[in-house]
Amino acid sequence: MVVLSWGSAAIAGSCLPPAPPWMPAVSDDVRAYADLLRRDAETYFTDVERYFRCLDQERREVFEQARAVSGDYARVLEILDGVRK
Repeated sequence: MVVLSWGSAAIAGSCLPPAPPWMPAVSDDVRAYADLLRRDAETYFTDVERYFRCLDQERREVFEQARAVSGDYARVLEILDGVRK
């Protein structure tokens, strides 16, 4: 049981959301840092796309893992049902 728990934790923790970039509210700061703000925003949106792809991949992997565990558990229940009879 410990191995299963560790495996689940390992899968669930591999996608990290990107930190949002700093966006100033003062118009003078926006003008002063315009190039940096554009670059940071573009990088952020690229990272967000990568994050969503990672989540999609994790979802597929966990879905397949759950399908396998479901089959294994069904076999366990069949064995237990046979023992009770």
